[in-house]
Amino acid sequence: MKRQMKMVAVVVGLALITPRVSWGETHAAMEKRFGALLEQARSIRDKEEQTQSVAGIGKMMCLSFPKEPGVRVLQEALTLSLGIAAPLARSMQQYWIAVSLAGECGEVEEAMRIARGIDDVNQRVNAIQVIEKIQREAQKESINAVRPEEEEMRRMLEQTPAFLVTVEDVDGEGSVKSFAHGFIADARGYVLTNAHLDKGGNIRVMHLGKEYNADITRRLGSSDILLLRLRKVGRSLPAATLPDRVELIQNDTVIGTVCGPVGGVRKRVGIFEKSLNGGQAFSADFQSDGIEQGCSGAPLLNLKREVVGMVYGVSPNDRFGFAKPSTELRKILEQAVK
Repeated sequence: MKRQMKMVAVVVGLALITPRVSWGETHAAMEKRFGALLEQARSIRDKEEQTQSVAGIGKMMCLSFPKEPGVRVLQEALTLSLGIAAPLARSMQQYWIAVSLAGECGEVEEAMRIARGIDDVNQRVNAIQVIEKIQREAQKESINAVRPEEEEMRRMLEQTPAFLVTVEDVDGEGSVKSFAHGFIADARGYVLTNAHLDKGGNIRVMHLGKEYNADITRRLGSSDILLLRLRKVGRSLPAATLPDRVELIQNDTVIGTVCGPVGGVRKRVGIFEKSLNGGQAFSADFQSDGIEQGCSGAPLLNLKREVVGMVYGVSPNDRFGFAKPSTELRKILEQAVK
């Protein structure tokens, strides 16, 4: 009972101290703040509970900076785990120590060394898999680290491109059956959007506060491309530039777009990931501020404000946007306006 009370005290202490974890403490200040809790944890006689408590404190310390004190405490917990008699219990504690070192402390190599030394096969394999996943995520974050080009793209998107439109399929009673984004591809009133927008109703296009009715000039269902021609265009409209040669460098080229559900249009920035289907389409791997559901038909822009692609789909987790390249879009447009 006394032992359990000590465990409760340690847990309560961690809960109370968590909100005060800070960035940039000195080693001495951090060790002093966690010192009382560590003494309580070290006084627990049961080796498994003692190891668990000390490891939990080490993990919490690694959420602050510098991380070295937390790493030392987790190493202490690893030494304590060697005194646990039951092989499975010992392996489980070493699993959590290894994962904490990799995840909270960023010590992936040391974590992997510990994981490979875990006796229980299942715990060893699980620990290695988790650490490898942490390592992949860290590498991905490094690839997707914010770069000057991304900041430049954000500044560029502060002024919404004038060629953007929204497109609706409307039934005979005026109810909207489907919605998509799109853009003016030619100053004479040609608009590109997604073919899945077409539900057989009337097509209505909104541009800079003005409403146009539109006719379908060409529909390519297999490519999800719809080319529209606005009716009663009395003047030359601002049109996007579609480069005939897309220069996109994997994991390097910055892409931006303006899209979102009705009433919630937002500006987004991401990084081109890779080409698919022999370069006829590509997917863009976006960060947390990337493409989300509701971006169908939205143009993807490079830093020259050129349209390098048009979104036609979004992955369920909202991280990947799939788009047709400007080369394909340009070809369809040129065939229509000859």
